[in-house]
Order: sequence, then structure tokens, then C-alpha cells
Amino acid sequence: MMPPQSNQWFALMIGNSRQHWALFTGEHLSRTWHLPLEDSPGSLGKAYSDLPCWGASVGAQSIRQVHPNAVELTLADIPIPQMYSTLGIDRALALWGALQIYGAPVCVVDGGTALTLTLADDRGAFAGGVILPGVGLMARALADYTAALPHVTLSPEPPPRWGTSTPAAIASGLYYGTAAILQAYLVAFFEAYPQGRVIVTGGDRPFLGELFKTFLDADRWRADDHLAFWGIRALRSPTAKIEVNS
Repeated sequence: MMPPQSNQWFALMIGNSRQHWALFTGEHLSRTWHLPLEDSPGSLGKAYSDLPCWGASVGAQSIRQVHPNAVELTLADIPIPQMYSTLGIDRALALWGALQIYGAPVCVVDGGTALTLTLADDRGAFAGGVILPGVGLMARALADYTAALPHVTLSPEPPPRWGTSTPAAIASGLYYGTAAILQAYLVAFFEAYPQGRVIVTGGDRPFLGELFKTFLDADRWRADDHLAFWGIRALRSPTAKIEVNS
């Protein structure tokens, strides 16, 4: 890694299971890391541990426990009208990032530990959302809370609809069940907002993207792994020209 430059800074989003770091050079996203919760910025390289940092955390771990000089963002910093007071900061930052890049109306589908849908209406105001167990969490729950069902790791490829073994039956339920849930919600989204866009993000984004291909036209949705980082960038530099990185 090259030595840090004077205009470099970190965006940090601490999730339920990992730390998500982005190194920016000015407004340009240079690199990302996804680290275990217990790691420190020292694992990114000693020279980088003193860079400025902006971010937020969804759990009990404050970002200042990870980066003592970080600017910790709260829901009050995000200028989206009509948000409720307990809305997750990760969902709000992702929605704010989506609004900056893709405009309104928009539905952010975030496939993490939880599977969430978060909406902004055609005025850019918060318009509600949905929280479901994530695909991985559903798979673990079946293995952990039943006597004989195994843990199944899903492939993005569609499994047979009617499983002829226990693992195949679980794979079918996770795949087609998740697809049916998402299709029902997104049909309702497009009925309410015909010009809306769906943006999918999160660790399960590759899997969810394959599901979307089965029922959504390609021009209705887009994958973007960096929505929360775009949201943090926009709050740090509200007058900056927005640049979408590939």
C-alpha cells in the first residue's frame, strides 16, 4: 500500500458481524476492507491508523472504540424527512447514499445479517421499510433450532424447486421463499412508485442479484456495494460533486 496522502480519510460502518472500511482520497473511493469486529485500524497498516475517520455503528461498539478520533454520525445528521427515531443508522446511511447517486423514489434492499428494504418516496422522504431475517440467518436458524436439519450454504444458482433430499428442500425454501417475499414487496413498491429504482447492497448482494434477475427487468434495479460509504461521503462533504465509483 502506498503511503497515505494528506487528503485521505476513512469511512467506517460497523455492522452486526463486521467492520466495513473505505479509504477515500478526497471524494474518490480508493479501497475497501471488511474486517472482524474485534480488529483495529492498525490491521490496515500502521501509517493509516491516524487518518481522519467518519462513520457509525449499529451495535454497542462505538466507532470511537475502534478509531478514537472518529467523527461518529447519528440519525440526526442525516437530512431525510420523516425517519422514525429508532431507524437503524446503517439503513439511513444507505438510503441517503442511494438518494445522492440514484435519486428518488428508491428502494434499498440490504442483504446482511438481516434482510431489509428501506424506501424513499418521490420527494426523497423516508417512506417505510421491512426487516426480515437474512438468508444466512434463516439457514443457521434451521440448523440451530431443529433436531436434525443440516446447515445449508446457498449457491447463487437456482436449486431444483422440489428438493429430493433434506439439504435440497432447505435450499429450495431459502431460494424461492426469499424470491417470493422480495417479489411481493417490490411489486407493491413499483405500484406505488412506477418510476422508482431498486438498489441492492450488503454481503448477500450477489445472491439477491441472481434472484432479481428472475423477476425484475434489468433497468429497474442495480447492485451497489458502497451505499453506506456514499452516504457518509455526502455528509462529510455536502457540497462536493458526487462521483460514482465502479
